[in-house]
Amino acid sequence: MNNQDRPQQMPQQEEVNEETPLLHATPTTESYSVFTPTQKRLIILTAALASSFSPLSANIYYPALNSIAKDLRVSPSQINLTITTYMICQGLAPMLTGSLADQAGRRPAYILCFAIYIFGNIALALQHSFPALLALRAVQSCGSSGTVALASAVAADIITSAERGIYMGFTSLGNILAPSIGPILGGVLSKYLGWEAIFWFLAIAAGTFFVPLLLFFPETCRGIVGNGSTPAVGWNRAIWSYLRTTTTLTPPGPSVPKRRVNVPNPCSTLRLLFQRPVGLVLLANGVVFSSYYAVTAGIPALFQRIYDLDDLGIGLCFIPAGLGSLLSATANGVLVDWNYRRTRRNAGQTVHKNQKQDIIGFPIEQARLQIGLPMTVLAAASIVVYGVLIPLKPPLLVALMVVFIICFCITAAYNVMNILIVDLYYETPATAMAANNLVRCFLGAGAAAMVNPLIRQIDVQWTYCSVSGAIALVTPLISMVYAQGWEWRKKQAETDSQRRTVHERP
Repeated sequence: MNNQDRPQQMPQQEEVNEETPLLHATPTTESYSVFTPTQKRLIILTAALASSFSPLSANIYYPALNSIAKDLRVSPSQINLTITTYMICQGLAPMLTGSLADQAGRRPAYILCFAIYIFGNIALALQHSFPALLALRAVQSCGSSGTVALASAVAADIITSAERGIYMGFTSLGNILAPSIGPILGGVLSKYLGWEAIFWFLAIAAGTFFVPLLLFFPETCRGIVGNGSTPAVGWNRAIWSYLRTTTTLTPPGPSVPKRRVNVPNPCSTLRLLFQRPVGLVLLANGVVFSSYYAVTAGIPALFQRIYDLDDLGIGLCFIPAGLGSLLSATANGVLVDWNYRRTRRNAGQTVHKNQKQDIIGFPIEQARLQIGLPMTVLAAASIVVYGVLIPLKPPLLVALMVVFIICFCITAAYNVMNILIVDLYYETPATAMAANNLVRCFLGAGAAAMVNPLIRQIDVQWTYCSVSGAIALVTPLISMVYAQGWEWRKKQAETDSQRRTVHERP
């Protein structure tokens, strides 16, 4: 699966695509990626699995909180600080990792992330003091959280907008499924093997995954290897290619100018929060995703009180949430890709699946949000239904069906906005997704921390009506992007073009 092992024939063109970055549009007939369809699937699968370690590490920890607090002789409030520390680092660390990945490449960023993560888990399994636990949870988070932004970056490297819906849906599955699987797995490990087993499991799982990634995963960063035809060197080159003994010579691919790797700058991530239209999309996406945490974080206490479920039963209640997210990632991805092709053709433009395409001359915001906006509205409506229904103590199956629908709609809306963010900044997708991760984690942490106190203070109905209201408040922002995003981009492109013209004058 490395760059040196690819077949030298270019894939046959099927339809048209890929866009230029947000402010630069230079159509070309060059193949967007020389990776075969099978290689693309394996690369995306690897990136998706890598990204699952961050949310898995956060959620597998919850069932063991009481046991850890008891063993370390600290209060529940103190042990909850380790969750806060983890979420803060989960939001901040990708700002550095994303900048590094866009400059030095995806492989060096993955290597750094997994080295830190494995060390952090081993140290967590061996420590027995609260200060060490607090510090090492931060280390663990810094190592794992960067992989979330890298997954979307890898997808942007090799997948065009015509196919980005289905592929990016799969890259987000780790973020969606881990909150459902993690508590079940953590409860089993903590109950039968002790809480230390959770960290040993994560260290072993990460090590088992990291070895083949180190051996075979190819560099995909377009600033390093272009469309994949430029040979990678150093850390960017898969180890397997060094071990091969073949002497077959392959024609060199188009050269990619060498770029200086600077110290990762988080300001490049923060600047995106204040740019149109992407800043509005980031805010709306963060609110939509935080509503997922508001629903799932409230399930244990609500379902235990209403249905008298034990820990295992509550864990099993997360299965519909995972299934809804899984179905949404696949079905909605197909729908998003179909709508992109339909919009292109309605605009009189050809669709290429393996070529760059201009987005300055195409309303990409409308192509995406024609799916994302209705899903956002449906997510808000389903949360209201949930808030009204749960106090009435409906049959458990009915409650779980509503949870399934909520997670389906939230995942669909969240994935569409992820895709749009990468569409707009496909040349620096790791930086763009780091900004997305920053907003998502901070809002998600706030939602998870506040939902149960709010339920106690203002009851279930008003709590989830408030969550739905937050989505309703950002829906106009999405509508503004839908209506004005294209014009904003064209005006910015004109401004940048004039600025470059002035700088180029003698």
